[in-house]
Amino acid sequence: MTQAIKLQYGAIQPLLSGKMQANPKISKFINKILGYTNIGNYARSKVFTKQVSQLPLHEFSNVLDLGCGYGEYSFMMARALTNANITALDLDEAALKNVRFAQNKLQLPNLDIYEGHLHFLPKENFDLIYSVDVFEHIQEQHMPFKDAYNKLKSGGYFMVKMPNIKQSAVFPKKWFKAHEEWLAHEHPGQIYTLTDLKNRFEREGFKVIFTAQTDGMLSRLAWELAYLMKKAGTIFQLVSLPICKALVLADMILTNGNTKRGNAITVIAQKP
Repeated sequence: MTQAIKLQYGAIQPLLSGKMQANPKISKFINKILGYTNIGNYARSKVFTKQVSQLPLHEFSNVLDLGCGYGEYSFMMARALTNANITALDLDEAALKNVRFAQNKLQLPNLDIYEGHLHFLPKENFDLIYSVDVFEHIQEQHMPFKDAYNKLKSGGYFMVKMPNIKQSAVFPKKWFKAHEEWLAHEHPGQIYTLTDLKNRFEREGFKVIFTAQTDGMLSRLAWELAYLMKKAGTIFQLVSLPICKALVLADMILTNGNTKRGNAITVIAQKP
């Protein structure tokens, strides 16, 4: 039986957010009262923690956050898996600046931070490599499936969560024109259905053990409301936050973490 591991996402948001760092006292108060404030990140974290908790996390000693961004998953895993070494890897120097700032404050002894490509990372034999909403930013021919395979130990797990190529919306897309333009530029790798992603894993030599399609219409509604409220102003954003979080949680309960109309896809596979 898998031992329960408490994964708490977003607890150190005031340290990782550049905007919050500018007003630390107010930010800590908001975080204490309302919790994590970015609905998109909140929704994906709920899905990730539920899915990754199916794995024998308590047995892992070497874990890689591939494309760590601002490090929120890296810090969550480092604080939860105190007996494991967590490696945070990314290409974005600006994002890693925030990760290093937070690490200097927290001094977690089991968290290492690297900048660069996975192929050149001077570490291997990982028990788990996970990547959350990263592969959509990478052109298909450069996606590091093979490098991840080579860096895993035999029996190690590789988890990829990313947006589905097919996206459902609630409100008219013209209301989100700026975001849609950003997606067209920033998501060259958003090319897979769940079946496509599963097939890609298998072509690379992995044994697929779990698949899911998540982020249904209630979760999408939460994101759209949060986006519109943020444009209306900070007060509107914060007031709407509990409602948006409730929609995310309702989506997970009603779909049981798997829906054919989901906007996100996840595959977890194992190296033979």
